[in-house]
Formats: sequence, structure tokens, C-alpha cells
Amino acid sequence: MVERPEQTESVPSKTDQLAVVIRDAIRRGELAGGALYSAQELGQRFGVSRTPVREALLRLADAGLVTIEKNRGVRIATASESDLAEIFTLRLLLEPPAARRAAARMSPDELHRMDTALQEMRDTAEDVEAFYAADHRFHQAILHGSGNSRLAGQVANLRDAITLQGRRTIPGRREARQVIAEHERIARAITARAPSGAAHAMRQHLLNSAELLVGDEESVGYLDWQEWVGGGCCGPTEGA
Repeated sequence: MVERPEQTESVPSKTDQLAVVIRDAIRRGELAGGALYSAQELGQRFGVSRTPVREALLRLADAGLVTIEKNRGVRIATASESDLAEIFTLRLLLEPPAARRAAARMSPDELHRMDTALQEMRDTAEDVEAFYAADHRFHQAILHGSGNSRLAGQVANLRDAITLQGRRTIPGRREARQVIAEHERIARAITARAPSGAAHAMRQHLLNSAELLVGDEESVGYLDWQEWVGGGCCGPTEGA
């Protein structure tokens, strides 16, 4: 009998670690949206040489967080209304079915991670940074619980691409307690093993978020968005 080699968790490379550091700086607004930065400038800021900076920026470019301008550096990406419409459309296509599947298959440990993230959202409602980190963990727990780790990675990239815009919803335009209530409905449906209810609750949560972010009725982004969500593209809306 051939024994399988023991599996160990992969250790993030220095490039991976630097990409996370730069990504978090973008999330916190320390690197301004629309601003241009050279690799040398970023290297000095983060105390590394230009080579790992360039490698990390390539990864962030793949995730849509920066755009590379030849011989100039990188520009911190900002999402237009049309970009937001496209991103939320993709999330609507991906996350409600994931919630549906998660409700049918999440393990007790995965349910615990989801509930822990939800409690952290309640505990950090006054701290925007911590709140959004807990929100991210909540969604990731469900996506991983659906059994599709690649899907989790894709949605994480989509969330990163709208992080700065997403912060407009709290606290000024949308109260944390409203967002928490929406997440509680998702969690209850998943815990109750109600796939249709979980998909519906997730879809409604995404629609509520998008409604605040995708512009007004005269914008291109809004019109594109209404065409998508009005066309029944995003799955069933029935409850459990």
C-alpha cells in the first residue's frame, strides 16, 4: 500500500504577502483611487526592492485593482458606474447559487466560521475596517462552504475591485444594522438547510447593495444594471 504524502498548508510567498499589503493599503485609502505610483515609490513606501513590487502589482492588475501604464507605473483603479453594474451582475450570477449549494452541504465547522464572522460584524459595527473584514469572511465562509474554492477566489477579486465604492454604503448611506440583518437572514436560511431561501436572501442582499452603488436612473451603469436584473438572469427569487 502506497502512503499518501502528508499535506501541509502552503506558505504565502513574499510576492503574495506584498500583494496583500498593497491591496490592504488600497482598501484603507492610503493609496488613492486614480493616483499614479511608480514601482520605486511603492518600494520605498513598503521597504522592498522594485522587483517584488512589480511582481505584486502584476497580481493586483489581474485582480483589477490597478492598471499598469508602461514606463510610468501603476494607477490605482476606480470603478465606474458601468464597472459596478458588471461586477454586481457577476456576483448575482455567482453568489446566490453558491448560497443555495452551501445550505445543502456546509459542515458544522463551516457553519461555525460563518456564524463567527456574523458575530464579528455585530461586534464591530462602529469600526468600518473591522466590519468590512468580517463581512468578507462571512461571504468567503459561504463560498468555500459551497465546495468551490475557485469561485471563492473569483468573488474575492470582484469584492476587491469595488472596496472603495462599497464603503460609501456605511455609515452614511446604509446603516450597519441593516446590513447585519440581511446577513442574518442569509445565515438563518443556510443553517435551516433551506437552499431556496438562502439563494433568495443572498440575491436580495446583493440587490440592496447594488441599488446604492450603481448610479441614478439616467446613468449608463444603472440602465445596464436594470436590463440584467429585470431580465430574470440571476436565478429564482422565491423563498424557502
